[in-house]
Amino acid sequence: MAILSSGPIDNSAVSGFRPTEQVTVKIDNRDALNQSAILIQGYNLTLTRTLYVSELVTISPDEVITRNYFANLDAYEFVFTTEGLAELQTEISMWGKNTDGELVTAHRLVSSELLGTENGGATGSVNRIYVSNFNSNDVSVINGATGAVIVVIPVGVNPAGVAINPLTNRIYVANLNSDNVSAIDGATNTVLATIPAWDGAGAVAVNTATNAIYVANFNDNSVTVIDGLTNTVVTTIIPAGGSPFPTGIGVNSLTNTIYVAEFNSDIVTVIDGSTNMVITQIPVQVNPFRVGVDPLTNRIYVSNFTSNTVSVIDGASNTVITNLPVGTTPAELGVNISTNAIYVPNRDDDNVSVIGGLTNTVITTIPVGNNPNGAGVNPLTNRIYITNQDDNTVSVIDGVTQTVISVIPVGARPFSVGVNP
Repeated sequence: MAILSSGPIDNSAVSGFRPTEQVTVKIDNRDALNQSAILIQGYNLTLTRTLYVSELVTISPDEVITRNYFANLDAYEFVFTTEGLAELQTEISMWGKNTDGELVTAHRLVSSELLGTENGGATGSVNRIYVSNFNSNDVSVINGATGAVIVVIPVGVNPAGVAINPLTNRIYVANLNSDNVSAIDGATNTVLATIPAWDGAGAVAVNTATNAIYVANFNDNSVTVIDGLTNTVVTTIIPAGGSPFPTGIGVNSLTNTIYVAEFNSDIVTVIDGSTNMVITQIPVQVNPFRVGVDPLTNRIYVSNFTSNTVSVIDGASNTVITNLPVGTTPAELGVNISTNAIYVPNRDDDNVSVIGGLTNTVITTIPVGNNPNGAGVNPLTNRIYITNQDDNTVSVIDGVTQTVISVIPVGARPFSVGVNP
């Protein structure tokens, strides 16, 4: 993943006119075989930093596209996040235009200072894997290039869910029996803040467009919403009545929609991120456990723990497209947005089902360790990371050959895994 920023641009009025009224962005994919995906975000800079542009575009091989955005603002900033196999061959330029539509100036694009070249990796590539170790109350940080554990970070009691905001290089760990969330600085590998949640904080997801963090609280049947800028709780959402036992949560940052798996109610609750209100509930199969989201296809994948299936939801219509049989007690889901493949660890079969997102079929099954649960994907390296709870290891899968290429020892009972590409 590469992140480029224009930096803050002063656009104060001169003689009653702002120099720039419109921003033109040109993107060139020079790869003849592979596509790339660019998340374009524009921020209005006043006393606060407010997102006003959020668009994800897919660039085909050898394609050039142009986008124009409103910029009649006192100050603004644009951030471009590039992913996909053609990331290194994708170039971006950004220009201002005046009221007559004439080019004013080129805006310099620079990489975030927190993200750099390391171990021969691509510029802007972090390639860090974060594993929550449920019984040792810590997080193992793995260098994806070498496969070595580089540091172990103490967190709360029984860390479960892991989520990452690559734009801020922050890692969020839901501590199930501390009822809180550890916010980790990916640059220093230290806990910046411990944020209170409600009872049984066990799953967490990040909206990269709004920098909001959502925590599913198992025992309180609620979702805690955290502001990633201030590390404070914004609100608490009660997603369903009765005893739904929310066990999984996922976010589509492009649509600002949150999906909550309600284990005891056999439904997925859909929340509007702009209002923090429940907009609908989708029936799935028995005991939905975890949620995976592909923002490029607007598909939501839900593992049904007792039905041994994965429900595929169309995010546009909020309906179930199909229920796919997988292995026994499917757990977390890892979505590879570059290959449109979904990886589902089956806890009682000690293997991983690989779903082809285009056909909604299981294309292969990969043996892994004992009692696999967590799944994380690096779409840039096409590596998939599976936590084996009873082996205290992580299996590394090559997404090309669909085979395990290495096994990494971690802490006690590794539960979830998050990847910062």
